[in-house]
Amino acid sequence: MSDTGRKKTNRDLLAEERRQQILDIARRLFAEKGFHATSMRELNKEIGMAEALTYHYFPGGKYEILQAVLQNSQEKRMANILTSFSSTFRDDTPLREVLLNAIDGFYERFMNDKEYFQILLRERSLVEHEQLKWLNRMAEQPFEALVHFLKRRAELDEIRQMDFEMAASQLISHVAIGAFQHILFGKERDSAQLERMVDFYVKMWST
Repeated sequence: MSDTGRKKTNRDLLAEERRQQILDIARRLFAEKGFHATSMRELNKEIGMAEALTYHYFPGGKYEILQAVLQNSQEKRMANILTSFSSTFRDDTPLREVLLNAIDGFYERFMNDKEYFQILLRERSLVEHEQLKWLNRMAEQPFEALVHFLKRRAELDEIRQMDFEMAASQLISHVAIGAFQHILFGKERDSAQLERMVDFYVKMWST
């Protein structure tokens, strides 16, 4: 029987649990202190694990741990994004409400994955090419969904004809700036400012 079809033993499950424990603690430390400022000694101390055992799970050491932290749960993260957009960009909901819900969902995903994005922003030069390609695909999902949504709303004469790709890019960039300000500087969300931004785009796009 192949390894993929083999029933996992208690030893396998313990190894997966230990490996995930290393990733969870490394994720927190890399986000708080940075990759270079976090030593393997500090990481092992936080985990409560001998250094040799950490290298057993990650022979490539700290760099391999960083890549695993960034790759961890990618499929789940992408599935959550796609599910969110399919439920948000609806034709039977007023434009203003759709945009508010979409931006709320965007911020929520950022905040729930704050450590992940802190590491990405700080350690971008260390991110491998395949990971960057995946991040680019992830970034394209909200853009393509919004472009498609705006085109449908124009067909319904709810908004005017325009360069939909530029319109989507402008709105997403506006929202991303707010999210990055929170991640990098701790700036809190301003609900009134959010509604003001949405009203601005709704008015600009209206027929």
